[in-house]
Amino acid sequence: MVKRELGVKINDTLHEINLGNVKAFLIISEKGLILVDTGLPNSEKKIIAYINSIGKSVSDIKYILLTHSHMDHFGSAYALQKMSNAHIGINEKGIPYIDGSKGLLIPVSNSKSFKNKLFVRVLPLISKLMKPKYIKADMKLKEGAFPKEMGVDAKIIETPGHTKDSISIYLRDSKTVIVGDLLKGTDKRLESPPFFEDYVSLINSINKIKELKPDLICVSHGKDHNVDDIFV
Repeated sequence: MVKRELGVKINDTLHEINLGNVKAFLIISEKGLILVDTGLPNSEKKIIAYINSIGKSVSDIKYILLTHSHMDHFGSAYALQKMSNAHIGINEKGIPYIDGSKGLLIPVSNSKSFKNKLFVRVLPLISKLMKPKYIKADMKLKEGAFPKEMGVDAKIIETPGHTKDSISIYLRDSKTVIVGDLLKGTDKRLESPPFFEDYVSLINSINKIKELKPDLICVSHGKDHNVDDIFV
């Protein structure tokens, strides 16, 4: 991996962008750039700075794919779409939460941690202060291979549990999978996230990822690991 201040080049196809508490991912396609997640509102400057650092521009973004509909994943999609005219993709179950018809999807805490419970309570207030802009999707992400026009050998994997609309993206050539918040990375391992809507679905989705036997699992929060480091 080649480290950069704003992110990391994982391989020739995939880059990881550091947005603070959360990460975005950049897939390099022969047809342009595919941005996976966009961080909280006002993260677009960091994303554009990283894109510029690798010799690309925001206009090269052709697709913005969202792993799920929490605000820290779609928060800057509106701004980036306006600048790039990129297509927006999300699982169908997440559409009402990014277009505003159901309001924000609030994380569900199944942790005994006071910190996590407090976070869920104050999140509606935080969202009012951050004022995320809603956006319309023009692509419905469902199980199956990327369309050929996207120019990359990858597939969408439906992985509900953290949220009902959660998806993962498997890059076949590098045997790398981007799992969003399906797992959380610590220094030593991958573990279940502190927030999830359905534990049975979460475990089933984690097993689905294990069956792929990927060489690398990229998470939105924490450190990336290989599949042998999953402890759930």
